[in-house]
Amino acid sequence: MGHDARADVRVPPSALGLVQQALVRVHTAVGLRATLQAIAEGVTSSTPFQAVSITIAEAPFAEDMRVVAVVGSPEATEALLGTTSRRAALLEHLAAGEAWGELRFRSGYETIEGTVRFVPEYEPLDVPDAWRPDYELVAPLFAANGELVGMLSLDEPRGGRIPPAWSNGIVELFAEQAVIAIVNAWRHEEAVRAMEALEREKAALSAEFAERRARVTHLRDEARRDPLTGLANRVRLQERLEELLAAQIPVAVVFCDLDRFKQINDTHGHAVGDEVLRATGRRLSENLRDADVVARIGGDEFVVVAAEVQRADAPKLLQRVERAFSDVTVCSEGLSLQVASSLGLVCEPGRSDALLTPAQRVEELLSSADREMYAHKRSRARVDRLYSSLKA
Repeated sequence: MGHDARADVRVPPSALGLVQQALVRVHTAVGLRATLQAIAEGVTSSTPFQAVSITIAEAPFAEDMRVVAVVGSPEATEALLGTTSRRAALLEHLAAGEAWGELRFRSGYETIEGTVRFVPEYEPLDVPDAWRPDYELVAPLFAANGELVGMLSLDEPRGGRIPPAWSNGIVELFAEQAVIAIVNAWRHEEAVRAMEALEREKAALSAEFAERRARVTHLRDEARRDPLTGLANRVRLQERLEELLAAQIPVAVVFCDLDRFKQINDTHGHAVGDEVLRATGRRLSENLRDADVVARIGGDEFVVVAAEVQRADAPKLLQRVERAFSDVTVCSEGLSLQVASSLGLVCEPGRSDALLTPAQRVEELLSSADREMYAHKRSRARVDRLYSSLKA
């Protein structure tokens, strides 16, 4: 059956108005499915065809193609919507059709394997140009690169006759709109996937950076922590003192040296000695403020740094430190050992030279506290003597 190419192809003004209204709905639809549904409805409102279905590939070069929009009878919608056909079978289906310009006309009840087709049941008109139940007009949807991205199928024209040639031009117009919508949807989805991939990469890099930063922070903390007691070490002590001195914050430094620690080690062994050091560190930390720094700087030497402590308040600090040592009783391997310490205290600001750098002032403070501690240890004077001298 041939299509009369000489037939009138002039589109009636009434149809042009309907096309314009339909295109407005197409261009204002949001999302691919809504756009394709508007295209299918636009074909039925602008041409004699009452049944339209649109089959698309949901991704470039997908093997399966799905019916995503149907306008027609409930039976046609139920039979077609959501069904899939093989791309190769659809190409074979199109190739078997008769060319009506860019469209393909098919007749016959044969269904190519791998495709889905709905054939309505009705008695055709008894006229030469009657549209029969086995007829189908198809608009193939080809992208610019020649890829088949979908198919627009038309059936059941109003009046039961083969539509005039002008309707083919309108179908081709809507077919072009369908191709644009499908390709744009692919591009959008590709952009979304690319953005999601970038977000995943960004999240992975952020997680890796956070992990590295945490690892660096951990290593930095470990490098500033005494491994035996968990207290700050000399490096952290130096940093904290420099921070306080640079900020011109009043500081008190107490240097602590355990009495007879060598004798404990020699008599009871290093395991007991280590437990003495750990217990001493715990008691010092418990008796001091969270803002104070307690450091073990080597052997049996501990240093306490207290910020915002004026010289007049130093005796209270010494009381807390002394109380910490008086509470240290180490029970290990059947032994019960009482721990004592010699203390030396200095305050800043005080005798330090203002021209010294913070690092130099730190060394001066620690040296002064160390000398005070050794003076205390040599004289064996009680801590009360320190309180009296500070109050004088």
